Amino acid sequence: MNVKKQPPRQSVNLRKGSLWAALLCCLLGGGLALYATNVTLTAAQSGTVNAGGCSFNNWISCNSALTSGYATLLGMPSGWWGFLLYLGMALAVIFAALSKDKDRASSTTAAALVFSLGAVLFSFYKAYHLVLLKAVCPVCIGMYAINLAIVALLVRALQLTDNEVWRFLAQYFKSVLGRPAGLGFSPQPVLFSALAVSLFSVGYLGLEKYEHGQQKSASIKDNLAAHFAQKPVAMDVDSSAAAWGNRNSKITIVEFSDFECPACGAAATRFGDIIKQYEKDVQLYFLNYPLDKAINPNVLRDFHRNAGLAARAGVCAQQRGDFWSFHDDLFRQQKQLNRKLVLDLAQQRGWDAAEFEACMNDAATIQQVREEIADGAIAGVKGTPTFFINGRMVKSWGDADLIRGIIREERARALKLNGATGLVTQAKF
Repeated sequence: MNVKKQPPRQSVNLRKGSLWAALLCCLLGGGLALYATNVTLTAAQSGTVNAGGCSFNNWISCNSALTSGYATLLGMPSGWWGFLLYLGMALAVIFAALSKDKDRASSTTAAALVFSLGAVLFSFYKAYHLVLLKAVCPVCIGMYAINLAIVALLVRALQLTDNEVWRFLAQYFKSVLGRPAGLGFSPQPVLFSALAVSLFSVGYLGLEKYEHGQQKSASIKDNLAAHFAQKPVAMDVDSSAAAWGNRNSKITIVEFSDFECPACGAAATRFGDIIKQYEKDVQLYFLNYPLDKAINPNVLRDFHRNAGLAARAGVCAQQRGDFWSFHDDLFRQQKQLNRKLVLDLAQQRGWDAAEFEACMNDAATIQQVREEIADGAIAGVKGTPTFFINGRMVKSWGDADLIRGIIREERARALKLNGATGLVTQAKF
């Protein structure tokens, strides 16, 4: 039986308009990838979540995706890997558009197409993470759409029809493996693999060096000096606020937090572990700063819709003498946070659900939360969590060495100022 052979494919005159359109997509994708990288790095370095950017509410939120455990790959932000891929494809497209050598232009465009298809497959993987997080990330979805557009434009640049794409890919990979394929040009797998490895290696090492430089740009001594160079913020702390530690301590820590904020949930454990050894030396106050526009006038759009509800519930739990375990349960079940959860937690403690809800809706409770929000705004709170130690804002609550250094310095100053005990009653800082 005679099998009709497909004629070998020849190098084509690439459609330059499609290449330039693909370049534009690479630039847009690179911009989104850099934004995603910045969000991930900022959250990792400062531990603060802001009600801004492309986060609109509980579901449409870049923060949920870009600060989650799924936001990194091989120790680096996934956005950074995306940026390097867009950069590599952009360089390939520029070369192909400007090159007068048809073979090299075709092989470069084909290599870019293969990498873009890999990006599309990775997009499906990351989209699965969004499903697990139950979040819609506009920046992420924007990059997924751009990846699809780049594939379509590169296919068009190579003048492939829909029916020809799969045959072309089969020929390409046969040629990569050194088998006759009638591709019409050399795919140069060694060259493009070496370039890709070089680009990603340099990018990896570059960001690693940047992060290391950010973390080590100043010694602990310098960081402490910068912290104490701040002018302390004067603010009254109501004696009825939830407190932990030594009520007579000279060292007052104030935490502004949001029960629906993922970073606040992490801080509840991380910061607590850091200061646990100083229970007799410090006094920690928990103040509400819900990023919920229903109660916080500084939040201009829907963000954490149940944060105000949780803040009012926390006030009522404090009035009933069981704030801290209630606080822990709210953070532990943060993803299920709603009216039913707070009432269930109240009933688990033997509190009457109707009375608890009445407390939450009481004007005095609402006013207390609003006063704490106002205190936070005056103090300069922009996101959550935000910590102050004796009136000075802590720039990185996750830096254990810095926190310990601040407390030790405050303790030394108190001892020097007040004698051997260093203990005075303090309700403001």
